[in-house]
Formats: sequence, C-alpha cells, structure tokens
Amino acid sequence: METDDSRTDRRTSPDPNSPLSDFLLIERINQCPKLASLKSINETLHDLLDSDDSFVAQIAEVIRLDPSLTTRVLDLVNSIFFGSKDEKRISGVEEASIFLGLNRIRELISATPIIEDIMELGKGSQAFPWTNFWRHSIGCAILTREILSLTDEKFEDETDYVAGLLHNLGKLILAITFPELFEKVYQKTHLDTVDFLEVERTTVGWDHAKIGAYYLWNHHISDEIVDAIHWHHEPLRSENHQKLSGAVQVADFITSGLGVKGIVRQSSPAEKSHCELDGWRILFEGKSPQEMEIIEHGLKETVERISQTLHGIL
Repeated sequence: METDDSRTDRRTSPDPNSPLSDFLLIERINQCPKLASLKSINETLHDLLDSDDSFVAQIAEVIRLDPSLTTRVLDLVNSIFFGSKDEKRISGVEEASIFLGLNRIRELISATPIIEDIMELGKGSQAFPWTNFWRHSIGCAILTREILSLTDEKFEDETDYVAGLLHNLGKLILAITFPELFEKVYQKTHLDTVDFLEVERTTVGWDHAKIGAYYLWNHHISDEIVDAIHWHHEPLRSENHQKLSGAVQVADFITSGLGVKGIVRQSSPAEKSHCELDGWRILFEGKSPQEMEIIEHGLKETVERISQTLHGIL
C-alpha cells in the first residue's frame, strides 16, 4: 500500500530532474522548525537604547542582568572583531559596549537571538558552511543599514539590519528541507547571480529569496522584511518596499565584492559597479553630482571599515 507521502511525492514531482511543485515546496517549508526568537528583543534595554539620557554603564548593567544576553553579546563581539585571537578578547560587558557604541549594541541585541536560533535550526544540515554564511550575512546587515543612512529612509525596530541579516535565509531553509537539491545547486560554479537564480528555479522550483520570504511570512515577520528579502535581487518588482529591497541588493553586491561571497560559487567577480544596480538607482536617482560625491565618499569609508571587520570573523 502506498503511503500518503509517497503518493504526494509522486504526484507533485514525477521527474527527479524537474523542479518541485508549489504544493510540495510549501508543505515541506511549513514543516521546517520556527525561529522562536525572531522578535525577541529585551524591552528594557530597547527603551534604554532609545533614550537620549542613556549611559553606557546603565546599558551594560541591564545586559548583565541577563546571563544569556551577556554571553551572546560577548561571544559575538569577540567573534566578529577578534576572531579566535584569545589575547585580544573582550571580557567585560561595559568594555564591549564602549568598544561597539550604542548603535552596534542595539544591532547585536536584535541579531544575536536570531543567529542562535538559526544555528540551532541548521544542526540538521551537517555540511552547511556556517562561517562563510555568517560572514556574508553580517556584512550585508551592517551595509544595508549604512547605505540607508545615506538616504532619508528611517526604519523602526532594526528592520533594515534584520532584512540584511536574513536575506539569504532561504539557502539555509533549502539545505534543511531539501538537502539533496541544496547539494545539487550549491556544488556548481555559476557565471553570475542571474545564472545562479535560474539554476535554483529550474532545480528546486523557487529561488532562495522566495523560499526565505515565504518562511518568514509564514512566521508572521513584518511585511517590510518579507518583501525586501523576496525581491532583494529584483528590487523593481517590490510593490511597497523598493528602497529597503534595493539597499539589501546593493549591500549584497558590495559584500560579495569584498571577497565575502557567502556560499555561492561564482566563476568570476562581477564586472559592473554597484552604481549600475537597480537598487542603487532606486535609492539615489535624481541626486546632484555634489550630493553623489558625498554619498560615494561616505560609502567608501564605510566599506573600508566593514571589510576589516568581516575579515576578522572566524
């Protein structure tokens, strides 16, 4: 007797070389465990960070009240900035807060529960290249925020940072839910992003951007983040959040250009400039030459700083 599963697989994917049906993709993605802490941010600390009267010592004291939060902050700050160099490790919360600054502490508080959850989620994929994945994700998160800071766009609740951090979440979901297809796609060397996305679509049925967006939508994450992740390779197709989508596209491109490509194998570096991207035009079209000179100078300084940070990650 056939099981329901065997009938479903046969009905929805009769040819092992053909992409999967929407029905099977949705069914399997729905079975992927939830990221419990995607919205977990300490409210007291959040209020302190938003207060004009906050002091580093106050913020450090709140962090110390939560041993788990203390561990997350110290572990992440040391892994990002110092790698495995034990002699340079920061051991005090206040020292970490001074070193990072309040904005970066805010980012870490938002991001570390997410990172913990995703790493727990990813234990089902033994071959997943964590170091490369996180180096690229963190770089894109920081750059997304920095790029948007050069515009007049403002986002609440770390939306810009989280959108950059999770833009490639679909790759991990694919590795967990369809490990054979993940290997098939990611062991290949691709000509460029367009070629890579086409291989995903013809092999899996959906590309990683759609997989990640569906997963996050299914777990009630904000429309801004879902939309930005869905269209981060094609921001002009976003109906309501083109600037956030465009910023993630530019951040993704620049981070890869720093040699921090994540887990995609590409035969040669992109020859075009970030200025040729749809996302760049969405963000900065209509700016005067003088304004663009200031923007490019600010971006150059940011990229140099972030490059040093990324290459210090384990």
